[in-house]
Amino acid sequence: MVILKNPLLIAFEKVVLLKTIHAAAIDLGLTQAAITKRIQALESEMGVNLFLRSRRGMALTEEGAALLQFCKITQDAEGELLGKIKGQERQESSLTIIGPTSAISTRIAENCAPLYLKYPFLRLHLRSEDHANLIESIRRGEADLAIVPPSQVPNEMDSKVLKPDKYFLVAANSWKNRDLKEILQNERMIDFYESDSTTLNYLKKFNLEKNIGKSRLFVNENEALIRYFMLGVGFGTLTETVAKPFLENETLIRLNKAQSVEDPLALAWYPRSKRQPHFDELIKSMK
Repeated sequence: MVILKNPLLIAFEKVVLLKTIHAAAIDLGLTQAAITKRIQALESEMGVNLFLRSRRGMALTEEGAALLQFCKITQDAEGELLGKIKGQERQESSLTIIGPTSAISTRIAENCAPLYLKYPFLRLHLRSEDHANLIESIRRGEADLAIVPPSQVPNEMDSKVLKPDKYFLVAANSWKNRDLKEILQNERMIDFYESDSTTLNYLKKFNLEKNIGKSRLFVNENEALIRYFMLGVGFGTLTETVAKPFLENETLIRLNKAQSVEDPLALAWYPRSKRQPHFDELIKSMK
């Protein structure tokens, strides 16, 4: 495989990916001293510190994050150039989208599916994350695009407003004829994790939070959460796309007269001076 990238940048990208000089050295088949010298040479040439060094590994500075975005742009450009040279197959291009499980596991997966066939060189990764700061994941180079609330998109990033997630309050079909206030008083609310306020915010929207009678349960895995709802262990919120098949087969019902609450979402990414066709089409496909 032809590689046009500066060896200093290759070392830089490996340290970003693997977090330590030691791991980068093993991956590239070099000594730790060689990797250290390449990073130092790159920092010297640029006149900035690219990493914050600590016992936990190497974290990018703001300048390092900017350089990483440059590396991603040049990677796409390199693949395009080699694709035009006779006898060279287009190099793979890697993109990672990170977002909440409710969006990634349904609508985003469906939006992206056609791109795998149209662009066989594209390694498109979908990553569910419900705890981390997703904007920081882009800054650290762990993802290229993130699904976040519009209010979290920083000024230095581009964004696209997506269709909001629509949340319903759901429970087991066996609860169909029960009074909502009685359910809230006598059954447990189930959320993903302790800081997840989705169901509580839903209840506040309809002035129902005063009826909550028991402490919450936490299940941070979609299939297990849905199974608990179906078994009558408790109640909680699901997005329309996640809940749809279970509502259709009547294993779950919507409570509160099927009223919903919308959660606004946006797709965020760092600007690129030259966007490749597959990147533009990816942005366009997100809805």
